[in-house]
Amino acid sequence: MHKKYAKDGLVAISVSVDSLTDDDGKDVAAQVKAEVFKFLKKTDATLTNLLLDEPREFWQDRLRIVGVPTVFVFNRAGQWIQFKGDDESLKKDEQGHYYEVDALVKKLLSQK
Repeated sequence: MHKKYAKDGLVAISVSVDSLTDDDGKDVAAQVKAEVFKFLKKTDATLTNLLLDEPREFWQDRLRIVGVPTVFVFNRAGQWIQFKGDDESLKKDEQGHYYEVDALVKKLLSQK
């Protein structure tokens, strides 16, 4: 989607919320970063990618995230809409809410 609409003004980022410690409290940040970069290279992603290093309890409530992936779409005024994946929507559309998000992005980009 980033490649498709960047020329029209879409800015996309991804945020990994993977834990940076394992169950024993051992630092695994390097491994997490390596896996994220491996995925990005595999998918030829060109967007900004961030790694959130806060515990789940910190960001889950503040960002109203029930599950991942979660997509936030911001309009040109900075207002946002949140899309949440659930089992039923994923059964209907293996890409989550991709088509719904794509339609909204296209609509918002047409507004100046």
